[in-house]
Amino acid sequence: MDRVMRTAFRDAARCLRSDVEVELMPLDRWNESVFRYCFCRSLHTAYPQIQQFVECGRIDLVLRHQRRSAFVEFKFYQHARQFDPYDGRLRGYKGGPSRKNMREFQMCVHHLHERPTIDGLSKYVVLVYADPKDDSRPNCRFSRYYDDYHHPRDGALLRRIECSAPFEAPDAVVRAQLYRVV
Repeated sequence: MDRVMRTAFRDAARCLRSDVEVELMPLDRWNESVFRYCFCRSLHTAYPQIQQFVECGRIDLVLRHQRRSAFVEFKFYQHARQFDPYDGRLRGYKGGPSRKNMREFQMCVHHLHERPTIDGLSKYVVLVYADPKDDSRPNCRFSRYYDDYHHPRDGALLRRIECSAPFEAPDAVVRAQLYRVV
């Protein structure tokens, strides 16, 4: 499944880099589900024989082909703006890079690792994160937490099997990584 995942990951990352996609739908309107759509579309184009089940048993994406299967979790982090729903004025940012955000990512890995394993099952995490180009606070960047991420020793091993080079969207620098959970 590693080859299948790498192919879909690379194509989905190309979708993010596409001027056409980001021009039609700016990055600040993207989220985990939008990126998962690009990933699933890429996967179907390259491997139409693989079955895809979205939001299956509290797993973002389940893949099945013959005796092989994969559980895939998606994480998409950016400095999302918060707006007042009545007048549309900017009210700051929602969440952001922090120890709490890091713990949530670690719990995602831990829960995926703890799921029972069967023959032919692989487990993956797709991580996408974007930092504003103009943010002068280096301690408030997702890249600070995730560029060289090392998972704590809780029994789960996280192996990075693919990494897209950082690329620039109109207002952000975007990075994407594909991990296998062991």
